[in-house]
Amino acid sequence: MMTFDELWVQEERQGLQRRLQQDYPAWTRRRHTTQIVMASVAVVVVAAGIALSTLHSPHSTYDSVACNRSGIADSHWASVASNILTIETL
Repeated sequence: MMTFDELWVQEERQGLQRRLQQDYPAWTRRRHTTQIVMASVAVVVVAAGIALSTLHSPHSTYDSVACNRSGIADSHWASVASNILTIETL
C-alpha cells in the first residue's frame, strides 16, 4: 500500500510527463525556427561581408606598373590586371 506522499509524488510526476509530452512539439518547432533564423543571419552576414569587401577594393588606385615592354601605357596594364583579378575572384 502506497502512502499519501508516494501517491502525491507519482501524480505530480505523471502531470509533468503529460505537460512535457504536450509541449515537446512546440518546443521542437521553436528550436528548428531558431536554427533556421541563425543560419539565415549567418549567410546574410557573410554575403554582406563579401559585398562590402568588394566595394572597398581599389580599382584604379595603382601606385605604379612594372612591365618589360615599353611603349604601352601604364593604364592598359592596370586595366588588364584589374580584369584578371576580377575574373579570378568571381
